[in-house]
Parts: sequence; C-alpha cells; structure tokens
Amino acid sequence: MKLAPFARAALALTLVLAPIACAPVAPPPNPAAQVTAASLKAQTLSLLDMAGDPYANHAAEVDALTARIDAAASAAAADPLNTFSARQWAVLRDPGRALYGGAIALWRSQGALSPAFRDQKKIQIGRAFDYILCLEANKRQAMACGQIEEGGAL
Repeated sequence: MKLAPFARAALALTLVLAPIACAPVAPPPNPAAQVTAASLKAQTLSLLDMAGDPYANHAAEVDALTARIDAAASAAAADPLNTFSARQWAVLRDPGRALYGGAIALWRSQGALSPAFRDQKKIQIGRAFDYILCLEANKRQAMACGQIEEGGAL
C-alpha cells in the first residue's frame, strides 16, 4: 500500500514528535532541593527534642526554622509542575494539621510537649519529610513514594 505524500509526512512527523509528546511533565530532580529537605528534616527533629522545654526558651529557633521551611515550600511551589511536592510542603507547614505546623502551634499554646508526644511527632514528621525527599528523588521515574497519612504510617 502506498501512502500519499501528505500521509507519509504526517506519519514521519508523528514518529519524530511522539517521544517528545510522551515525555514526563514533571520537572527534573533538584539535588539542591533534596539537600535542603534532608537538612530541614534533621533540624526539625532536633528542634522537637527541645519541645519538652518551655516554648519561650526556643521561640527564636522555631521562627528561624519555620522561615527556612517556608522558603523551601515556596521554592517547591514556584514550579507549576511540582504540585505533589508543593502540596506535601503545605500539609507539613499547616498549623491546623498534625505535622510540623500543628506540633509547633501546640507547643506554643501548651508551653511544653510530653516525651511520648514528641517521639510520635518525630516519627510522623520524619515520614512526611521522607515523602518529600522521595517525591524529589523520583521525579520522571515510575517509582511510587506511597501515600503519606498525616497521623500515622505510610
């Protein structure tokens, strides 16, 4: 069967553009974002160790860490193709939720947090950061990061 010149050109163009059209729409992994998230995870877990002390003793440290977390969240949200990471940063920071923002709000309102509460929050917040790290590391790959559950396990 012979193809008309127009059909032949359309087929050739389709074969050339198909790999481009099927390329992932996620941004490439960002090593700097991974380093930042890993550092923020360590800083956050360290700060939670201090949450047994009165909040007022560590308010400046909380404010500084919150500013760094906010900056990382803003950087993730700046790329419109980075919606999953941006959404997870928003959940992590939200003072009305059960992760970093909620733990800080509770520490501020109660003055100090119990050891059992701090230990549980460290696990949950650590997993939330792990999820962010997984999302960043596995952009453009088919590897699943699981689904984070705010109050429990993956």
